[in-house]
Amino acid sequence: MKVFVGLITLLIILNCSHKSEDDALDCLNVACTEEYRTITINVKDQEGKAVALDEFKVVTLPKGDDITPDIASGDYEWMMINGVYPLFSDKHSMEYRDKKLEINFKGYVEDRLVVDSNFTVGADCCHVLLFEGETDVVVNNF
Repeated sequence: MKVFVGLITLLIILNCSHKSEDDALDCLNVACTEEYRTITINVKDQEGKAVALDEFKVVTLPKGDDITPDIASGDYEWMMINGVYPLFSDKHSMEYRDKKLEINFKGYVEDRLVVDSNFTVGADCCHVLLFEGETDVVVNNF
C-alpha cells in the first residue's frame, strides 16, 4: 500500500507545472497574414514637421546588442523626409515569439542626441508587437 501511495504522489508531482499547456503559445494552428510588419517611430519638431535624423540606433536593454535595421539609401531618404524610422520588425518575430524585450532608440542630428526613448516589444505567433512606449516623439530645442 505504501508503494501505491508513493507512486501516486510521484505521478502527481511530475504532472504539476507552473505553466499549463493552455498558457503556452500554440502557433501550429494559427493562420498568419502574409504582410510584413514593422513598428515605427515618428519624429517631429514642436511645429509638427518631420525631423531628419542623420543617424539612429536601436539596441536591446540591458545588453546593448545592436539590432538597428539595415536601410537602403533610397529608403533612408524617404525616412528623413517623413520623419518615420523603423524600430522593430517581423525579422525578429521568431526569435522573440511569446517574449517581451526592452529596447532603446537613439536618434542623432549633427552628432547631437535628439531622441532617446525606451520601448517594450515582443512577438506573437505571426508578428511583432509594441507593448509599451510612445511612438510619436516631439523633439524639443531642435
